[in-house]
Amino acid sequence: MPIVLSRHDIDQSLPKTAKGLSQYLWLQEQVANGGKFHEAIEFRRRYNHFYRVRRGADWQKEYYALMAQAKERGLTFEGVLSALHQATSRVEASFASKLYATINPSAPVIDSVVLEHVGLKLPSATTKDRVAAVCLIHNELAAQFRDYLQTDTGMYLVDKFKEMPD
Repeated sequence: MPIVLSRHDIDQSLPKTAKGLSQYLWLQEQVANGGKFHEAIEFRRRYNHFYRVRRGADWQKEYYALMAQAKERGLTFEGVLSALHQATSRVEASFASKLYATINPSAPVIDSVVLEHVGLKLPSATTKDRVAAVCLIHNELAAQFRDYLQTDTGMYLVDKFKEMPD
């Protein structure tokens, strides 16, 4: 199911995103500035708040180490998802996509609300080769975003997004 957002939807929704946009832009600025952003307590605090990270210290240690690795090595989404799976023994589609999109801002985030809007579902926990199945979903989501952003309404969204105050 393709992304369907009208100009009216965009005009109604964007003002509601101002606070979140400000938080997102701060995170992206830290990443763009390079260095060891992933080690900074303030970055982690804001990232955890923005993406609702509610995992323990051991999980976060692995996650932020992977963030550094992903940035340094230019890992693909599949590489991030696989490494997170190896570190945690869980297929963390949403958190892997958030990490990947932090390093690659044009990449989509896998989120239950987003998936519902575009008619996609994550594979069940019992799916054979779940990592590969999640990667297919991520690729499909990226393709839908890319296709939408090339439409007149998608370009309108980008223009309106850029006009928003920081």
